[in-house]
Amino acid sequence: MTKKLRTYVADIAIIAVNEYQRLIDEYKRLVHEYQRLVAEYKRLVHEYQRLVAEYKRLIHEYQRLVAEYKRLIHEYQRLVAEYKRLIHEYQRLIAEYKRLIYEYYSLAACSPSGVPARIRRFFNNCDRAASR
Repeated sequence: MTKKLRTYVADIAIIAVNEYQRLIDEYKRLVHEYQRLVAEYKRLVHEYQRLVAEYKRLIHEYQRLVAEYKRLIHEYQRLVAEYKRLIHEYQRLIAEYKRLIYEYYSLAACSPSGVPARIRRFFNNCDRAASR
C-alpha cells in the first residue's frame, strides 16, 4: 500500500472510530433517557396507586357518613313518632281530666257547698292549655 492510501485508510478508520464513539455516546444518552423515563413512570404509578387508595378511603368514608345519615333519619323519625304518641297521650289525659272535672262539677252542683274556686281555676287553665 502506498503512503497516500494508508493515510486514506487511516483517515477512514479514524472517521469510523469517531462515528462508532458518537454512536456509543448516543446509545449511552438514550439508555440514560430510558432509565429516567422508567423512573418517572414508576413515580407516576406510585402516585396513581396513592390516589386510588385515597379515593377508596374517601368512598369508604362517604359510605360510612351515608349510613350514619340514614341512622339519624331513622332515629329522628322514631322520635317524631314518639313525640306524636306523647302528644296523643297528653290530649287523652287532658280529655280524661276534663271528664273527671265535669263529673266533679256534676257532683258539686248537687252539693250545697258548690265548686271550690281552685277547681274552677284548674278547669279554666285546662281549657286554655287545650286551645293552644
